[in-house]
Amino acid sequence: MTKLYLVILLIISLINGCTTIDYSRPDTESTYKSPPVYERSSTDAAEQQPRVITTAVAEQAQPAKLKKKSPPPSRQAVLDLLAQSKSAMEESHYDEAESLLKRALRIEPSNAWLWHNMAVLKFYQEDYQQAIQQALKSNNLEKNNPRLKVNNSKIIKQSYIELGDLKKAQQY
Repeated sequence: MTKLYLVILLIISLINGCTTIDYSRPDTESTYKSPPVYERSSTDAAEQQPRVITTAVAEQAQPAKLKKKSPPPSRQAVLDLLAQSKSAMEESHYDEAESLLKRALRIEPSNAWLWHNMAVLKFYQEDYQQAIQQALKSNNLEKNNPRLKVNNSKIIKQSYIELGDLKKAQQY
């Protein structure tokens, strides 16, 4: 019963972690309008209503070298591999998912989210030592993302619990 609970917890954290990343390219021909950007002025207490600035104006205000460039074509390959590995994990084809994630990591070895997904996969494969190592590597690569750190901490803690090391589990 405890393992079922842990698996469900990890699936939920995997879904939360994976669904928040948006690596997609902006579609320039799309009819979708991006939401407005709000800016608050701190000059007058009566004027506490946010000012609406469209993203087009916000982009024009940026210097040319700070404007976002389109992502490299390899990014789409990584997204495809990540989606395929997620499907393979959902169908319990862990070896296939592992090979797909390894391919994605060869393209983007410094992608902390890929290492996080590898940690989740290692946990499913019951390779708890590797799950801990992959989660720690993910944390080292992405030091400024608290959500990723929380997800990695869950994996590390559950892995230590499965290994029977409750003292180390309490540290996370």
